[in-house]
Amino acid sequence: GLVRNSGQHDRKKGVLNAALAEFRSGRLRFNKRFLRHPGPSGERKLFFKSRGFQTVTVGRRHQSIFLECEAGGSPTPTIHWLKDGQRLTQGAFETVEDDTAAYEDLDSDQEASTGDKLRLSATKSRLYLDCLTDASEGEYTCVAETPFMRKTQSTIVKVEGHGYPSDNCIVKRSARGEPARVYMWTASRLEYEDSTVQLFCRASGTPDPVITWYDSMNNTIPDDSEQFSVAVNGDLIIRDISWFNNMGVYRCMAENQFGSQLVETFLYP
Repeated sequence: GLVRNSGQHDRKKGVLNAALAEFRSGRLRFNKRFLRHPGPSGERKLFFKSRGFQTVTVGRRHQSIFLECEAGGSPTPTIHWLKDGQRLTQGAFETVEDDTAAYEDLDSDQEASTGDKLRLSATKSRLYLDCLTDASEGEYTCVAETPFMRKTQSTIVKVEGHGYPSDNCIVKRSARGEPARVYMWTASRLEYEDSTVQLFCRASGTPDPVITWYDSMNNTIPDDSEQFSVAVNGDLIIRDISWFNNMGVYRCMAENQFGSQLVETFLYP
């Protein structure tokens, strides 16, 4: 694993390069410039990992589509969406604190300093556009942010064709309930051992989704224990991480009576 405060920068760099080789060989791929100089987290960076949006995205009337965006960077990026320049609210628990990885810094008394962490992370987000109508048309913007940087990419959504709305569209979804769907999650996180990390899992739905986390052995992670806790917004906080105990794929399940969705994140201490 990666050991903080070891004074062995070359050793850290070698381990990071080995980790990168693993990332690039698998389905989780970091942009090469993500870790070109894997020094302290003072090296701030932010970039889109996903391909840029098409200039125009076409959806058929009364159908449903989603837009997906992925950003990598340090510190950990968050993602939100705009329509015609106005911020869209996606979840019931959205607060200003949700625009940062605030929870992992609550353990600052046991961290030497917030600057003594890698905070290298990839974040994914989806914006669901249901039952498209003329009112759905407009410019949609994915906004990736860290406390220090901001990047955007946009697409124009156009609605075409004719058709008949489905039963789901005739009865407004929120009136009878909406399925649980994850709209922002951590795709991968690379961090020094002994650190605290926050893995995103933000979901929407009516009624409010129940969030359950599973470890790499598919065991349910307790909501509140010495090492693990789940924040009110669904994020998983893991304390004192180690390569031996904590490396691997974590799964987040959001569910309510109308549906469920499972997403995965990879943690490499």
